[in-house]
Amino acid sequence: MTHPRQLGLWAGLIAVTVFIAHLPSFVHRLLDGDEAVYGSIAALLNTGGQLYGAGGVDNKPPGIFWVYAATFRVAGTYQMTAIHAVGLVVIAATCVLLFVLGRDLGGTRTGLLAALFYGVLTAAGNPRLLAANTEIFMALGLTASVLLMFRRRWFWSACLLVAAGAFRQVAAVNVLLAVVGILWLEPLGNRWRAAAWFAAGTVAAVALGALVLWLSGSLSGFWRWTVVSLYGYASTNWIPSYVWLRARDSLVPFVVDMAVFWIAAIALATRWRRLDRRERLVIVWLAVAMVGSVAAGHLSWHYFIQAMGPLALATALFFQRVTLRRWVTAAAAVGIAVPALGWCVYDLGADPLTYDFSASVPQHQLVAAYIHDHTTPDQRVFVWGDWPALYVESDRLMASRFPGFLRGFDRGSGLPPYNWDTTPDVGPEVQSDLEAHPPALIVDTASAGWSDFSMYPMSNFPVLANLVAGSYHPVATVDGVVIYAPNSP
Repeated sequence: MTHPRQLGLWAGLIAVTVFIAHLPSFVHRLLDGDEAVYGSIAALLNTGGQLYGAGGVDNKPPGIFWVYAATFRVAGTYQMTAIHAVGLVVIAATCVLLFVLGRDLGGTRTGLLAALFYGVLTAAGNPRLLAANTEIFMALGLTASVLLMFRRRWFWSACLLVAAGAFRQVAAVNVLLAVVGILWLEPLGNRWRAAAWFAAGTVAAVALGALVLWLSGSLSGFWRWTVVSLYGYASTNWIPSYVWLRARDSLVPFVVDMAVFWIAAIALATRWRRLDRRERLVIVWLAVAMVGSVAAGHLSWHYFIQAMGPLALATALFFQRVTLRRWVTAAAAVGIAVPALGWCVYDLGADPLTYDFSASVPQHQLVAAYIHDHTTPDQRVFVWGDWPALYVESDRLMASRFPGFLRGFDRGSGLPPYNWDTTPDVGPEVQSDLEAHPPALIVDTASAGWSDFSMYPMSNFPVLANLVAGSYHPVATVDGVVIYAPNSP
């Protein structure tokens, strides 16, 4: 498969297949609540506020917000189709890098299979897997870092690893892969030099990122919300019942539906002694990536995108190295295609924001329409609960720096509502925001019990209770959501 025209034909077929697999991402405005978080913060950031300050607060590193904000500046605020196009371009770029990795390891066929498998893996799941989330951007940086690692370009490999960490903190687990890579790929006398280059790249990239954050006035906020808050976020997720709930809806179907990939990757790993060091490194990459995927305990399906690159590559290597009977190969192809096609059809029609609701389904479009029709574009609104999608769907800026509350918390569990976004210093910041930008509407999703928020009414939070009692009155109830407007002067 070395003829340029033949290679171009196969590459084109793979590109079309990947596009079709990701087609549902262009049918829905929002594919995940996380997109709404990033979008609402990016919109606020573009008004001039500081990230991790008045310009929006989240516990994710800055990369995702910068991408969303830049896209909105070009395409328009809350232009989510443009965001999804950027996401698909990132997926395609990662496919190209996996092709190069596969080609270097096992030839052109291995590279093409790796690219195809990654494009399918990142689409064959629930609607939220298709979102332009932090993981797809992180995976691009990690894949580029591994490619340079295999080529023993340690300085630039470290720089790209840090760049991946600018989207998600768990990219740091690939430091373990780098340690193994230095031990396996470098001659004994050159290991310290390689380690020094890797350390230098890490320090240089971290210093550059810190400088950018400092110049934008976001460095202290970055430390507070993305580093200090990590322990609290992870500790509230590692509750056995909560972990099982997440695993049942993500890890289990990811392994079962994509069983062909796992069987192939495990079969490759069992041939450990017959693998060369670079092929063994792919297996280590997969193991490290799975650790990173589950580290936070949240276990959403899109978390496993971190492992999909090495999984695709290991599977491609297996099919290249092992000669199978034709019926086995055909069965494997069917085992990949049927779940992928099934998820594609399902994702086209499912509402990504409510597809997994077992009780009454929130009519979020109706609430967003009310907000849009009863406010002007220059007015801001405040949503109590965990529904930042209402900001995006109504095309309105949020009045507070926090797009939602008790995010990542096991709401409805009966545990005290102590979370990274409800710490004692959050109340004064919310109060300051609402005084600076009095909301034209206050939208109370807790009154409708959306997203298990009924146990956390506004009356339990003094800042909101006092504001509503003294300055607002109810004007409408839409699908159980009580909406408040300011009292007349």
